[in-house]
Amino acid sequence: MGSNVVSVGRLVVRLLLEWILLAIIGVLIYVLYINIVFYIIPISWKSVLLTYDSVVRSIIIVTIGVVLVWDTGRRISDYISKYDSVKGTVLKFVLDTILIVAILIALAVTFERFGLSVAAFSGTAVGIIVGLAAQQTLSNVIAGIVIIMTGRYKPGDRVTIVNWRYGIIRVMYPHEGLPNGFTGIIRNITLMFTEVVSDAGWEYTIPNYVMLDALIIHRNLAPFKRIRARIDMPSSIDPWIFEERIKESLKDGRIKSIKIKVGETWQSTNLYQAIIEVLADGKADGEEIKDLVLREAVRIRNELSKQQ
Repeated sequence: MGSNVVSVGRLVVRLLLEWILLAIIGVLIYVLYINIVFYIIPISWKSVLLTYDSVVRSIIIVTIGVVLVWDTGRRISDYISKYDSVKGTVLKFVLDTILIVAILIALAVTFERFGLSVAAFSGTAVGIIVGLAAQQTLSNVIAGIVIIMTGRYKPGDRVTIVNWRYGIIRVMYPHEGLPNGFTGIIRNITLMFTEVVSDAGWEYTIPNYVMLDALIIHRNLAPFKRIRARIDMPSSIDPWIFEERIKESLKDGRIKSIKIKVGETWQSTNLYQAIIEVLADGKADGEEIKDLVLREAVRIRNELSKQQ
């Protein structure tokens, strides 16, 4: 409890110092602008620049405010994320949204100072630009809001993302029809993107509108995992004996049940394929269970072959 109070106190002190420093920087920039207007710029330009004095002040205030809100929100959300990653992400998302709305309002007020005609022209120009260039951005923002509000996934979830936009080169050994997608852990949800750390350690930055459109498979919410492994067996080995031996060998708390099916193989008439179906606990690592099953299957096959 005491350490939390100390860390909060440090955060508040750091934020106050940053606010004071940025305020001083803003004042110095404005003073520098005034000195340039009165002492460096020719007199013929002075009246024109003084006409836009209010605009310069607005730009300085908006810039300082943007930096303050962005930095404050980032530090607070990072602090909250240490204890609750979901609340920290939501807070940062809300602050980013407020920041964008505040910037748009400040720009509208600044344009209004030029007069109605200039404001109307500027608004039309901005509207055209936004309409043509920012459709994807708005789609990401809206999708991000939907994802956050519905709780479709959250930081820390291990998911598989299946989407037709991204192709994958399949490996050459059979995977029993696994979904053609990207698997990893959700690290962060921002205003525009979802950050995913893959099982291979790569970081994916995926647009929110793609994530909203994708099929999301929640790996850590499944009540069970069904794992299939195949191994070629000499036809001289009785599949019933093999099934009995592997069931005795795989008495693991993570494994609920084991079934053996026999399949044909085109490689040789002296072989058949043992298809091992394992029902494991939903929290178990599927690849680890499959590795264990195949290791035991190889060992038992070798032992049974030697007995003949």
